[in-house]
Amino acid sequence: MSAGVSGCGPRMRARPLADATPRELRPLLDEEVEHWGRELLWDFSEVSAAVANGLDRGSLAGQLMDAEGRPVAYCYYMVDGGRAVVGSLFASEAVRGRGLEESLLEAVLAEAQVQPGTERVECQTLFSTTSAADGCFRRAGFASRPRHYLVRELGQLRDAPARPASSWRLRPVRREDLGLVARLIHGSHVGSLDAALNMTYATPGHCRTFVETLVLRSGCGRFDPEASFIAERDREAVGILLASRLSRTNGHICQLSVAPQAQGRGLGSVLASACLQALARQGLETASLSVTVGNRRACSLYERLGFRLHREFAAHAWVRPPGRLEVPA
Repeated sequence: MSAGVSGCGPRMRARPLADATPRELRPLLDEEVEHWGRELLWDFSEVSAAVANGLDRGSLAGQLMDAEGRPVAYCYYMVDGGRAVVGSLFASEAVRGRGLEESLLEAVLAEAQVQPGTERVECQTLFSTTSAADGCFRRAGFASRPRHYLVRELGQLRDAPARPASSWRLRPVRREDLGLVARLIHGSHVGSLDAALNMTYATPGHCRTFVETLVLRSGCGRFDPEASFIAERDREAVGILLASRLSRTNGHICQLSVAPQAQGRGLGSVLASACLQALARQGLETASLSVTVGNRRACSLYERLGFRLHREFAAHAWVRPPGRLEVPA
């Protein structure tokens, strides 16, 4: 895609993201950091730095929109192991609402779907400055399901008494636990809606990569060992919670998983409550998480724990025909 767009405003020109340099994209990336910090309580600076590094290495694909020679919108994707993952779709505030994001996204999806060796394309639109993005995925043949980004205030928990004793023993997550944690996450997602839409949960190997990214490489904020737990009963690990810090004031529940044999017994509530109290003791002001709307049990749990809707988005996935996505109802 490399074309000019004219109208009443400045002339727009789309070009491959790979043609841009980190230096010329920096003002737009800085605006994006400020935007998501304000909108999602998420310090996006590490992601922004990773985007700049990817540009420098030539490992990012995508599209960029210029206005009079200045980058004003971009969308990128990464390819790994036969899967393309679409990242943020961001437009400068001055040009939002003009269809630029949709044009970029449509071009990125068309490009990703024909990439040699790519059998699957995925995206979660949390980091999109247009709500119209979801329609682009529908028109491109993606399966989609709504998700919610939830936030809870922590102030009232700072002086709360210690959590009551339960029949589960909670202990910190250690480095040597990562394989165990990955197996628990995988086992809790077999046949789930989330596993159908996100290859992260497809195999124990994918889950291990996901866990290492969260814990060792700050893949979703900085890992918080004080607010992350493994739950055990009779020396068997039956639940895990991994937490991070998205900013100086906001903690995040990255993953909460309970083994099938322990589900429906209140363990999820025990783990989440322990995490929230730990975050509050550290002086954080809020906690956040994301959840698939179709996961009714999880949505009910988080509502009971005081989380409230902060932003709506969606998860999207496409597989190359004749393959088919088996998405649970």
